[in-house]
Amino acid sequence: MRRSGAFTLAVVLTLGAVTGGRGQELSSSVTPAEGSSDGFVLPSVPGNWADLPFKLTASQTVSYDSNINSFPVGFAPRGTTVGDFTSSSDFGVSTKANVSSQQLFLDATFGVIHYLHETQNDSTVYSLNAGVNWTVTSRCSGTLAASLSKSPGQLTEQVGTGVNFTTTTALNETGRCAVSNGYSLLFNTGLTTTTNSNAINAINNARTELISAGVEYAKGYSTLTALASISDQNFSDRSAASVAAGLATETDFHSFTLNYTRQISPNLSVAGLIGLVGVTSGFSLGLPKTLLPIYTLSGNWTLTPKLNLNASASRTIAPPTTVIANAQQSYSANINLSYQLTPKIGLSAGGSIDYSTTSFTSAAVAGISSFLFSSQNTYSLNTALSYSMTPFLSAALSASYNERVASHTITPQDIVTVSLNYRPY
Repeated sequence: MRRSGAFTLAVVLTLGAVTGGRGQELSSSVTPAEGSSDGFVLPSVPGNWADLPFKLTASQTVSYDSNINSFPVGFAPRGTTVGDFTSSSDFGVSTKANVSSQQLFLDATFGVIHYLHETQNDSTVYSLNAGVNWTVTSRCSGTLAASLSKSPGQLTEQVGTGVNFTTTTALNETGRCAVSNGYSLLFNTGLTTTTNSNAINAINNARTELISAGVEYAKGYSTLTALASISDQNFSDRSAASVAAGLATETDFHSFTLNYTRQISPNLSVAGLIGLVGVTSGFSLGLPKTLLPIYTLSGNWTLTPKLNLNASASRTIAPPTTVIANAQQSYSANINLSYQLTPKIGLSAGGSIDYSTTSFTSAAVAGISSFLFSSQNTYSLNTALSYSMTPFLSAALSASYNERVASHTITPQDIVTVSLNYRPY
């Protein structure tokens, strides 16, 4: 861990030292290279990395997690490491290219996570997003993208105990065709596969097929969108025993939503969503017998040029992530406050409360293990301090507290993180 972290830190600092003082320079001229002969010249390296056809990023992160295996209080096996340090080294590259009226793009990141003591959990992490921003005539445009990612799951994002890494592959297309007078037709299709490394979380492994269509009306600073969608969820790792207990191997989510956004002033914007969601066992084009309401309300308010407030509240019906179920019903509230103390120093603090429970799931399943199949509350608090050393090089210190309460058990988690980031743009 120390060697890899030191190597990445050296790379980041070297890049920052080379480019930090030259971030505003522009050089695209061709000048004679030292040692050239017969009038032959080589192009000089651009002084501003933003002029290159690609962008490079690098980051080094060191964290301490007080509960890496998400053990409830009093449930950690004797001799098991509860808290541990982790080191994460990440490198990224992104580029765009215009071909005729289409734009190709690529954004990739690769990293390695090392544990100080629990080395059996060492793993690679990555993120790849590539595709095309397409345009057909002057009225229709959209994005076709393929993505691949692997990332560690947090306490508030998984079921049960143990370290979990989630791998996701997806192919999605979104499009919009303008009609007239501010009206547009929308469509969205996608295929997503999600797998988990932890055996308990693997019960929720699924392949999701999505299709949606709707109408959008935009006028001035307001936008109103109506969407209808069907999401087919195939759970690939559910055994015959779990199916006999009431878990489904395939569920369909039918949703009908109305979304409204408005920029009230340059400093205040709001968004709201209302809708209905129903779940059927297996694929069906018919309407579900039961439709439950969902909603989301959010706002962004710049109180002063330095102070910004974000807040949201929602009720959702979605595929399960933090409980074992056919569907998960969640109520959540979030608030975050950020303050730009100086042009180089930023502060932020926030918190969230979430209540999740099984939905459209047999009562027999809930009786197997209330810790995994029943409702739970999660609480989160976070704070962060960031410092921009140069236009390209920044450092951050963050701390968070997460707590999960389920079936008379409490699972706490404290995480402290120090990071150094190089982003030449």
